[in-house]
Amino acid sequence: MRGLRLSIWSVLFLLTTAPAMAGTKEEIVRLQSDVLQLQDQIRLLQKTIDEKNGSIVSLLEQLNDQSAEGKVALNDLRQGLTADRTQAAAVVKALDSLRNEVQLLSTKLDETNNRVAALGRKMEDTQVQVQTLRTVPAESSGQVEPDRVYSAAYNDYLMGNYALAVQGFQDFLSNYPDSELADNAAYYLGDAYLQQGRQELAIQAFDQVINLYPKGDKTPVAYYKKGMILAEMQRLDQAIDTFKRLKRLYPKSQEASLADQELQKLSGQTPAAAPGR
Repeated sequence: MRGLRLSIWSVLFLLTTAPAMAGTKEEIVRLQSDVLQLQDQIRLLQKTIDEKNGSIVSLLEQLNDQSAEGKVALNDLRQGLTADRTQAAAVVKALDSLRNEVQLLSTKLDETNNRVAALGRKMEDTQVQVQTLRTVPAESSGQVEPDRVYSAAYNDYLMGNYALAVQGFQDFLSNYPDSELADNAAYYLGDAYLQQGRQELAIQAFDQVINLYPKGDKTPVAYYKKGMILAEMQRLDQAIDTFKRLKRLYPKSQEASLADQELQKLSGQTPAAAPGR
């Protein structure tokens, strides 16, 4: 490009200095023709360069766009990999926690099984003791202690053997009516009847506690359970009378508070409650 400019300037210089030189007219015309050709070549060359420059610029823009898209895709890929790693770490952590919980539950299950086995052995021992206590009077001519007879009946009661408990408490009350445990025996006899659904017999047993052992610790609860049985049997006047007696005779007992709640319930079920005596 620089050489073409130099040639043009050289031709122009020759044209301007032609009069002073010894050239002919034909040479001047030829030189002018050469100048025109050179100018045409320069224009074509410049056009080609401009077109090439435009293509290069377009290619550069495309490359820049592709590069930007590649960077975005690369960033997305990196973020995805980071998220996958984070998620994988969270899953591993959750699995470890679950594994620890399973191990802990397994340990607790083993402990529970051991406790159940121990309770089973203790129950078997208790049943053997109860059976021994139950058979002592028939096998021995000696006097059996009242607390051992009571314990046998009470163990039957705790294990849900209510028929045996009823028989045991009846025998105890027949043989040891003056024992310190007599009020307890009469109360649990009534509750054993109640568990069997024998409500009338339960009321009779609770009346025995109320009438024979008024200072016993089981008397307030005997009053309360008697009142509950009467209310369930729709003998509302008798139930109200029983609850009022309980409140009057044992005002500081827990059963007195429970009786007051029952009286409030029963007050709307009967038009006239029987007065306490």
